[in-house]
Amino acid sequence: MMNIKPYTEAIDRQSLKVEGIVVLQHGEEAARYRWVPEAPRPVYSVSKSFTSLAVGMAIDEGKLSLRDRVLDAFPGRVPDPAPRLSLLTLEHLLTMSRGHPEFSRPAGVDEALAQTLTRDPGTRFVYDNGSTFLASAMVSGAVGQRVRDFLLDRLFRPLDIPDPVWETSADGHTLGATGLELSTGSLARFGQLLLQRGNWQGKQLVSASWIDTATRPHITTKLLKAADCDLGYGYCFWNCRHGGYRADGKNGQFVVVLPREDAVVAISSDEETMFPILYAVWDHILPQL
Repeated sequence: MMNIKPYTEAIDRQSLKVEGIVVLQHGEEAARYRWVPEAPRPVYSVSKSFTSLAVGMAIDEGKLSLRDRVLDAFPGRVPDPAPRLSLLTLEHLLTMSRGHPEFSRPAGVDEALAQTLTRDPGTRFVYDNGSTFLASAMVSGAVGQRVRDFLLDRLFRPLDIPDPVWETSADGHTLGATGLELSTGSLARFGQLLLQRGNWQGKQLVSASWIDTATRPHITTKLLKAADCDLGYGYCFWNCRHGGYRADGKNGQFVVVLPREDAVVAISSDEETMFPILYAVWDHILPQL
């Protein structure tokens, strides 16, 4: 087992409100530590990465493609669309490049479609819940189910994740961008699925090609100029240092996948100053892998 003490001491020394951590390597548990009892908790934007897998599954099943136009998924909802909206595709939503100028939380599809796009789709990364929400709604239309329900037998139950809470929008779609509640152990199993390129106990839950594609950078994030945020964004996944990628969420929710080390680090927290939690992984966990 890994010596988790240097990490926990670094967290405590900085008074960071981490709730729990699980480290997996070579498919086995290398370390686990709890500051508070384990229970499902909001994972905020980690939800986006689960939506990405729902998109990948729908594509695998021939029900969606990255080139699908957003307006075609919602016929008649915008009678006289602006040119930029007419160009918007599912891929633009996944890469946070729809052209919206700032972060948004639209209450429903109509509000999201009414937002003004100030740049051509695909030209600039702007982190935005509205993009992933629209992707979730596109999945719903294509598969005939909310994303949460679509994933129950395809993802959650195979990973032994009890049927989770995942909030719904006012117009009936899984929020997609946020609203999911999971335990640290569930996050770790999700990370292991990613590390295994979509394979779980011999069954391919989502194609390996989707995992490979979704987790590599498709748009630059250099304008963010922050460590582990400036290395590019995939399809609802961040690229980070040390050859890794991650799902992350507000207040310190992390699923860090390190293919070179064949390892996963899952962390649950309630900490506004979240990135020192990740930096402590590089300082105190990575050297032991």
